[in-house]
Amino acid sequence: MKFLKKDSDFIKILSNTAWMVFDKVFLLVLSLFVSVKIANHYGALGYGSYQYAVSIVAVFEILTTFVDGRVVKKKYLDHDPESVVLTGTVARILLSVFSILMGIIFILIYQDGPEFTVIFMLLLVNMALGSIKFGMANRFEYLMKSKKVVIASDLAALTASVLQLIAVQYSWPLTALALIALTSTLISFFIIWIQYKAEFGRLKPELLDKDLLKHMLKESFPLGIAGSCGVIYTRCDSIMLGAMMTSAEVGIYSISVSLINIVQIAIAPIRESVFPMLLHLYDSDRKQYAERYIQISSILTWVYIVGVAFSFVILPYAFQFLNEEYAQAFPVYRLHVLGTFFMYNAALRAGHFTVINRSSILTWSQIVSVVANVVMNFFMIQIWGMYGAALATVITQAASLMFINLFFQKEGREVFIWQVKALNPVYIFRFLRSVR
Repeated sequence: MKFLKKDSDFIKILSNTAWMVFDKVFLLVLSLFVSVKIANHYGALGYGSYQYAVSIVAVFEILTTFVDGRVVKKKYLDHDPESVVLTGTVARILLSVFSILMGIIFILIYQDGPEFTVIFMLLLVNMALGSIKFGMANRFEYLMKSKKVVIASDLAALTASVLQLIAVQYSWPLTALALIALTSTLISFFIIWIQYKAEFGRLKPELLDKDLLKHMLKESFPLGIAGSCGVIYTRCDSIMLGAMMTSAEVGIYSISVSLINIVQIAIAPIRESVFPMLLHLYDSDRKQYAERYIQISSILTWVYIVGVAFSFVILPYAFQFLNEEYAQAFPVYRLHVLGTFFMYNAALRAGHFTVINRSSILTWSQIVSVVANVVMNFFMIQIWGMYGAALATVITQAASLMFINLFFQKEGREVFIWQVKALNPVYIFRFLRSVR
């Protein structure tokens, strides 16, 4: 497939990124507005209980990432696209079924009342349903047609937000929130399916490729380990807070996590949009590939710096809309946001190691990091509570996304140097000159 080989394709990348950023901004602003209403209505204890269930389900959901989206995108280069879509989707569905089984075992052991059980099970089913649209969304993203995915997710989110506000207005139980999330996922799936069918036709079951499925799983395994560790150390703080303290602390802490999600809105759109370009560039011009890596990393790093500076001006006003019991969330956010620097600076790192077939670096760095994070959380939460949990996350992000690269010979040290160079804004101007 010949595309994204020239700088003239920058407009295509920019358009795709813009749609993905719009999606993130729209969803997060909408989510933040609705979350404030929900948090104030149900209180820190009720809201914290729901977020606790969300965090635990997120840990089980990591099993589905053992079919990695970047690995699937690589398969479009030498396989029938329809076969890639169907095989990737089936693989995700199989893994999500396994996730549900693991979740059922957990809830049978963990007893926290019937309401929590219902919420947890609904969220598990919601996670599994999300896997059905994976292949279709992945192909749209690969072809720089994220607009299709954005339309589906935004319409579904808008519907969910209206229903959530109705739930608050009429004091529906917390279980209604999980049911609304399930409804939103179904709406998103049907919209994507209709668009995919109109553009490419129906998926044919006979195109399922068992050998391709095995290759996807095998190649995704190191990335799956790395990704799962990343989810664990970003979620275990909430889980350990709930286990060592109360759900109220989880609710307050979740407000900071929601704010961090807003700060991180630019990472995924830029990373996903430029990955196909870098994939092709690596095969054709290694020197230019390295230059592009540094330039795009520099753009992301400085987007973070400007965005965080702006957030410190705006957020104090936003907190006026929250009940006083959530006041501690802003100091927690100020700690959390330090770790987000490393997420922006290292946004292309996982994709790079995927391209050069050194995913094992991600695997081992993340395994070490998640073990260290759990240990730090155990001691820091006892000493500093929520602030200790946030500090443990920041230290883990700094180590796993940047400094641990130094321990992985040439490939790891090379990425470390690229990330340090990305701090220099001169690379942004070089990028802008090259795409004129």
